[in-house]
Amino acid sequence: MIIHIVRHAEAIERSPLIPEEHRFLTRRGRRRFRQAAKSLDTLGIQPDIILTSPLVRSVQTADILAEKLRYKRELAVSGTLAPGFRPEALEDLLKTNPQAREIVLVGHEPDFGLLVQTLLGEQEPCALPKGGAISFKRGFDGGEATFLQMVTGSGKIITSRSKALDRLQNDGR
Repeated sequence: MIIHIVRHAEAIERSPLIPEEHRFLTRRGRRRFRQAAKSLDTLGIQPDIILTSPLVRSVQTADILAEKLRYKRELAVSGTLAPGFRPEALEDLLKTNPQAREIVLVGHEPDFGLLVQTLLGEQEPCALPKGGAISFKRGFDGGEATFLQMVTGSGKIITSRSKALDRLQNDGR
């Protein structure tokens, strides 16, 4: 199974006037994520399912990705991917989609940073950049995940695990 973990793109700043779940992508966030999604398309990803957090900024990010990949199915919204997602929940989430050979998860920090840290088997904290994606391959029965590649929020493809770790462990930059 291939798992692509995508952090939502840049969203508007927090404000007491807009509820957290309604924060949406900025124009810059949409533009930059289109570049990242184009890189993911270049890599040839073909997800069987795109699962997204129900928060607006994640759904918008997933929608841009689906458009760039020419994904023909509906997006699947999962409350499990809302803020508060923990690495332990990954197995149950994957079990609800047993037919999927390639899956995209769209969600939030710091949750996805913790998930990436766990999948990489790292002690140091990781942070996925806004609009960034990281891909892993692992057996259908679980087990150790193998790093495949990372795409930065601006669309740069990184295939070196050590270079990706450097980015992930330096505040996601």
